[in-house]
Amino acid sequence: MADKMTPSQALSAQLEAIPAYLRPPADTYALMTAVAGKVTTAREATVIHQMLGVAGGYDQGPPPKVPLQFPKDHLMHLDAGAEWYWFSCHLDAQGPNGPVQIGILMSMERVRMLSLGVQQAAGFSDTECQGAWNIVTVVVTDGATSSITRRNLNAGWSALGDTVIFPTASDFRCQVGPDYIQGTADVLPLQISVDDGQNITLDISLSTDMPAEKAFFLQGGTGVTPGIQGVYYSYPQLRAAGLVTVNGVTYEAIGKAWIDHEQMIGQIPPAPFPPPAQPGFSGWHWCQFNFDDGTAYTGAAFQTNTLRTSPLSFWSFLLIRVADEWVLQPTLGAFDLDHFIPTLEQVIQPTSWTYNAYSGPLPSPPLIPPADFTITTTPWRLDGSFQTANLAVSSEVPVDAELLARGVGLDGALTSLKTKGRGYCESVSLEPHASYMARATAFLKSCL
Repeated sequence: MADKMTPSQALSAQLEAIPAYLRPPADTYALMTAVAGKVTTAREATVIHQMLGVAGGYDQGPPPKVPLQFPKDHLMHLDAGAEWYWFSCHLDAQGPNGPVQIGILMSMERVRMLSLGVQQAAGFSDTECQGAWNIVTVVVTDGATSSITRRNLNAGWSALGDTVIFPTASDFRCQVGPDYIQGTADVLPLQISVDDGQNITLDISLSTDMPAEKAFFLQGGTGVTPGIQGVYYSYPQLRAAGLVTVNGVTYEAIGKAWIDHEQMIGQIPPAPFPPPAQPGFSGWHWCQFNFDDGTAYTGAAFQTNTLRTSPLSFWSFLLIRVADEWVLQPTLGAFDLDHFIPTLEQVIQPTSWTYNAYSGPLPSPPLIPPADFTITTTPWRLDGSFQTANLAVSSEVPVDAELLARGVGLDGALTSLKTKGRGYCESVSLEPHASYMARATAFLKSCL
């Protein structure tokens, strides 16, 4: 085998390997090639990867096999797809001037920047093929006022000498720079550590009263998503406790948490003529809520090109704990997006929504009656946006939630049941493609 490539040689080889029909316009491709040839930071590399769109997934590993195998599938799948561990915490604490609520969002992510063929030619390990970053936002509110603090850029590419560690069968540790998660073969209990100095420092433990190997549920029932295939499973109703330092103030906090582990494998289209047009945007809304009665809910609705204010949701589940198992009750409904605002980079995104859903009965065992409910949300702060290492803008808004369930009693009269909770309303990839490409192009030009 030839001598090992440098990072700039490997990234240049990756751009050269992409088929012509998947490449961006010639002037953009030339700019990306010029920056790749002298790449010095993970941000430069991940921006180039993001600008490639679907071509960033060219010549990568296959979709996951069904059924998933645990604890193996708790690890990252480094041969393919974008992948992340996503955490949210809703905590209560005593602040300098009284009680506060703290919403923490953290997403430790990776993208495979090199194809399998280029990896072999470059002599890189699986870890050296990944760009990685850790995103953290902390919202603190006393009910009357609120603030958001965003973690400073923490991105890495081990090929450039950055600290990037992925979990192994013997050590469940994922790390980017100084930030890490550390758990067991069954993930829980899990420790979250973030070190951004006085800006944000986290030392939080996540645990459960369920057996660790049963504390999660497989999204969709199989844990493998249709369409853009990948791994997807979640842990609701976790216990969270620890120390939170934000803007120099330290809180001892306790509350509830949620974990998602998700991977997405983009599908490469066959060679078309003419090349496919880029969409205005292609994104989604997602939410999760932990309710006080022990139930939980998660769902998603998708958007393409033009924003709809009431997109249908075909991916949504009411989660009911039965003994030490999570039972999924699939529901259908719509997200009524109530309030749009300009966020970072003037990307227009909703800040909260109302969800109306219904379902048929879930067959025995266990027999669960039909669901008919509305979830309303109240944001802790309107703007929960942040920018990832590749310059994309997303939004994660911590909210209070109330679920109103409707039913029919034994006497035929309508009944209702309310329960409160907390969660997050997420919006991803809602920026028009042309707007993102203009910002990313300006960034790359500044790197020359």
